[in-house]
Amino acid sequence: MSGLGADIREVYDELGAITHIVNRIPVVTTERILYDLNAQATKPFIREHFLDATLPQDTSITTDDVILIVETGKNYLVMNKTPEMFEDSIVEWNAVLYSCNLVSTACILRPVEVRVGYNMTTSWSVIAEAPIYGLMSDRLFGSEIDQHTASVGQEAVWRVDLYLPKFYGIKPLDRLYLTDTEYYKVESVQNYNYPGVCVALLVEDTRPFVEVVADDEYGEY
Repeated sequence: MSGLGADIREVYDELGAITHIVNRIPVVTTERILYDLNAQATKPFIREHFLDATLPQDTSITTDDVILIVETGKNYLVMNKTPEMFEDSIVEWNAVLYSCNLVSTACILRPVEVRVGYNMTTSWSVIAEAPIYGLMSDRLFGSEIDQHTASVGQEAVWRVDLYLPKFYGIKPLDRLYLTDTEYYKVESVQNYNYPGVCVALLVEDTRPFVEVVADDEYGEY
């Protein structure tokens, strides 16, 4: 650890907020960070869900980690991690944190074909069980006109963004289940914008809700 990095580390030890990395097994405890409201904090949604943070030089926090800030009791997804340099050495890290707002019952399901007698029917395999950590938002970009619809009088199609760690392995056609009355189909997945985080585009899911089957019985779709 460089001399300046070590001096800055002492500031974190004295003033930093204690965090736990909750997606690790076992959970990594007593990491310290400094954080503040995002620069665009005049927008209510950003004020509620986004934080700017700095991390000490020797932090073990990485992009795609989910951290619990102990003093607030809130979980955040680490979206990026960029170095702060001094004389060709990293002295600390800058990061942007997204608040995790999925309900405690959220899980990710994948369609599977199941034979019932002589017929094949679609059921669901559990890919990731609760708790699922991610930010779901339809407020950043709003709605857009579906340009693929050829009919006259196009309707606005609401698409919801889900920011999710890549380690969940979410794919198009998966279902994000929130409750028995609220679930979404994954229309597409963007993996190139953030190092450890994907953006899943969610749309209304009109597929029937049928029995969930075990992974080890039917395997993946």
